[in-house]
Amino acid sequence: MLAQLASAYTQVNVDSPFMQKNIDPIVFPGQYSKSHLHSFYGSDAVTINTTTSAELQKGCTNAENPNDLSVYWAPTVLYTTDSGKTYKPVPVARFSAYYNLGETEAEVAIPQNLKMLAGSATATTQAAMIADAQATWFCEGSDSSALDANGFPSSTCSTHLQQLLYFPQCVNVDTLETAYKVNKACPAGMKSMPQLRFSIRYDLRKALPNGWSGTAPVKLACGPAWCSHGDFINGWTTEAAENMIATTKEKQHFSAVNGALGAYNAGPTCTSADADPNHGTSDYAASVAAMSKRSVSAWGWETRSRFVKL
Repeated sequence: MLAQLASAYTQVNVDSPFMQKNIDPIVFPGQYSKSHLHSFYGSDAVTINTTTSAELQKGCTNAENPNDLSVYWAPTVLYTTDSGKTYKPVPVARFSAYYNLGETEAEVAIPQNLKMLAGSATATTQAAMIADAQATWFCEGSDSSALDANGFPSSTCSTHLQQLLYFPQCVNVDTLETAYKVNKACPAGMKSMPQLRFSIRYDLRKALPNGWSGTAPVKLACGPAWCSHGDFINGWTTEAAENMIATTKEKQHFSAVNGALGAYNAGPTCTSADADPNHGTSDYAASVAAMSKRSVSAWGWETRSRFVKL
């Protein structure tokens, strides 16, 4: 099946993570005690040792497009109602993977076995962030969201807390090295591919019904908003990845990417589950203990955060 002829972007939605776990098969392959907690979307075949598209394509995806067996992950977003003594994951309203938000159309498909990272997990200040990743946090639908000292909105979001993150759009198809464009051009030896962008909406309305004013009672498993990052291992079928190229000529209209596994909006046909449930943890406190270090501080929530009603 071919992609629609209309030139545009494409989008894959996922309702919620299929697991939260302290693993990172790209940064810490084979290690359960090194990574902070991440939220995973897409193919449930991912384990701490996953390296190839073929491995992911044997799994079950909770994405709406059955041709996308990629796995996407980002640090789990946490909230506190007791001034930082305990933390729980913020409910996810929707994860969306957008493709083709680059300045020019793609020259090549996203290669099989491609692994990518965006952002910096070690950034503790805005200045330390990777500018090309354009990691931002804001209240959905708000023209301007004033940020607190940790990079989150400084007052209650009436809708969703939203995160954006851009991945490299240039790739060397032989070495699978990636890079961002410089002056709208890929580095020598690389070609442009559909650019991936994470757009994640979090629902704090039930978790924090009284809202907040001042420092948000929210953090990432890696620390403040400045450490925003994301990871991706390609699991698109080869056919669908090739079909995606036709959607990248402009970015104003949605265009479906269909394939042999079904229509773009067919939805999940199976139930996703952790492929390695006997290792690692989904508990934030246990993940911090496994890393053998203290949690990041509460950043003065006890004195600087003032809870208010919506």
